[in-house]
Amino acid sequence: MSAVVPIALVLIILIPVAGIVIGARRRKKVVAGLSQTAAYAKQRGWQRTEPDRQITQRSLLLYQATGSAVLNIQIQFAGQHRGLAFQAAQVARPPSPQRPTAQWISVVYVPRPVPGPRLQLAEQKLSTATFLQRDTQIGDPAFDAAFHVSAEDANFARTVLHAGLTGALTQDARAQQSVVAFEQQHLFALQHGELTPHNLQAMLDLLVDIHSSVPWQSVGSPGQF
Repeated sequence: MSAVVPIALVLIILIPVAGIVIGARRRKKVVAGLSQTAAYAKQRGWQRTEPDRQITQRSLLLYQATGSAVLNIQIQFAGQHRGLAFQAAQVARPPSPQRPTAQWISVVYVPRPVPGPRLQLAEQKLSTATFLQRDTQIGDPAFDAAFHVSAEDANFARTVLHAGLTGALTQDARAQQSVVAFEQQHLFALQHGELTPHNLQAMLDLLVDIHSSVPWQSVGSPGQF
């Protein structure tokens, strides 16, 4: 019995210390990753900018992914890619007593030419992006099997997600790894995890491809839908 008490005391001391050490290593890894992404952005001619303090108001995706409106923007970039302006950010949900592990989210967003109904697509599986969300069927069996579509207006969704675009997205690993949303003023792509050169470039190219494939002239009137 007497030996149990010292062991318990040692554990009480060691567990918090281990947590501090693991946390320090994790922070060091995050900083190194941010430096690598910043170097990649600089090489591409993109600028590091001030954090977009309105980012959580621009898209529901961040709250959907984290369940929190209290988020830290750890790094933000802006630039031009294939003729389109964009912004990208790494966002963190800090630890809390209820959720002691930090969470990282990567987002890229580009301007939406015409405001309109909200539309979101995500991989067809149970996730924070699909939970309790009605799945709108587009009419392309392969696409409908691969993606869950949340739409404020089904007609708008079917106009935007035409056969050419749904066929391309069904074969696109970038789309399957991201959640994409048509928000009021922007198109957003989100992935869980830190912002790396790879997922930054993948989400950016995905959004530019979607942007160039949408028949904006057919959805040009905000009151059309």
